[in-house]
Amino acid sequence: MLHVIADRLQAIQRRNFYQLAAEASHHGRYYHEYTMSVDVTRDGATWQPPTKDVEKIVTEALRDLARWLYRRLEDEYDHLTSDEAIEEGIIVNAYTFMEGGRRFG
Repeated sequence: MLHVIADRLQAIQRRNFYQLAAEASHHGRYYHEYTMSVDVTRDGATWQPPTKDVEKIVTEALRDLARWLYRRLEDEYDHLTSDEAIEEGIIVNAYTFMEGGRRFG
């Protein structure tokens, strides 16, 4: 998936002679792909405007990247908070507990 996103960004850069720059900013209280705004500019010596649909293509590619990253973070969180991972941490660190559930030592 990352290669697909990178290929899309490279293709739009190629169409604009590698003169595009994008700035992503966050708005709102939550964090997901639709809480970011993307501003795309073209910085060239002749001050040509970006080609058609640049803003849309770059924004969608960056949102796909954000979506991919969020999924990886959620997967890692789910793994780290799973019963198996917690049990493994207890065993590896040789934690012991008192009868009431508090950690001993």
